[in-house]
Amino acid sequence: MNEKVKRKYDASGRRARAERTRQDVIEAATDLFVQRGYGATTIADIAVAAQVSPETIYKGFGSKSAVLAAVARAQIRGDADRTPFRQRPVIEEIRLEQDPRRQFLLYGRLLADVQPRLAPIMGVMREAARSDQELDAVLRQLEADRLESMQEFAGLLGHRRALRRGVSAKTAADILWTLNASELFDLLVLRRGWSADRYGRWVADQLTAALLP
Repeated sequence: MNEKVKRKYDASGRRARAERTRQDVIEAATDLFVQRGYGATTIADIAVAAQVSPETIYKGFGSKSAVLAAVARAQIRGDADRTPFRQRPVIEEIRLEQDPRRQFLLYGRLLADVQPRLAPIMGVMREAARSDQELDAVLRQLEADRLESMQEFAGLLGHRRALRRGVSAKTAADILWTLNASELFDLLVLRRGWSADRYGRWVADQLTAALLP
């Protein structure tokens, strides 16, 4: 076998194994953080569950805080693909939809899909961030990213003149940001027993009532 081809094959194989290991760690950590909480879960616990060494986790992530941050981002994406969520086909479908009511229906369905896996982890992060400065910074960044996405959504609605008279793009972004918060899913679904689908439809209805003519 040509040495150049062999090196390329070996490198791709190592990358694939490293990515599989990373996903194993994220999956194990997700289960443990939700079941036990952040404080009661150690790197050693995660290593045992993922069948790797603690050193492998420290080398791949750096700290337990970084593992939780990676878990949160993985729950937003919902799969092993590291393509940013805002570049996913599901977001593009919402962006290209011309009917704002249909946009909100699609967005509500998206939240009903994402929040069941994301909300429990965000609850863990909010609790842990109270005493962990690194996680507090991660949480603030995630919230800032979420607001930026909603500002983009509101800007699109404003550009298309879809917003009700008197509703600015800034106000629309604030309302979108509030209604897509994982805390709302926690209240309605995890605490009050709503189904995820009912929650998604309700969010779409609220956005329509608050923002559209």
